[in-house]
Amino acid sequence: RELVTTKVRLQQLAKELEEKNRRLETLANIDGLTEVYNHRYFQETLGREINRSIRYRRPLSLVLADVDLFKNFNDRYGHQTGDFILRETCRAMQNVLRQYDTLARYGGEEFAVLLPETTREEAEAVAEKLRKAVAEARFAEGKESYGVTMSCGVTCMEVGETLTNSELIERADKGLLAAKRKGRNQVICFTPKKGWFAKG
Repeated sequence: RELVTTKVRLQQLAKELEEKNRRLETLANIDGLTEVYNHRYFQETLGREINRSIRYRRPLSLVLADVDLFKNFNDRYGHQTGDFILRETCRAMQNVLRQYDTLARYGGEEFAVLLPETTREEAEAVAEKLRKAVAEARFAEGKESYGVTMSCGVTCMEVGETLTNSELIERADKGLLAAKRKGRNQVICFTPKKGWFAKG
């Protein structure tokens, strides 16, 4: 009986340990403020998706999104309100995305959205939905409500291309910088074949 009891207890402990390890792994992958994936998880997932895209000859798109004039917003309303805005922005974006898309906090007020098996045209449409969802939202906190806008840069690793994480990110970043320069609150796609930016 003691052996049976000990064995059952060991099995329970092993199960509890496994569950705790799963929770720790989840915590390690999540951004504490916004509760979306963090930068490290994004980089790891991007590497896997690039390899999968090359292997199965499927397109892979990336959106980099940045909350417009966020520093000014922080300075005016304070960092706690700024944190609230970042969380609500993520919620607005999550409502648009598919279950298998990856939304991550890239850094500060910048977010990355990984879109597997998604063409450039489809990615531009998704980015526009993201931009619109944020622009049309009013984020209410107590008696106050706030409106923000977001600029998006889009790129796509098309079938037959082979890119690194950095190369794909650099492309999307070029689109994002162009969106900022052209007045913010818009989507611009970087298309290297054209050698310039195609507006979404």
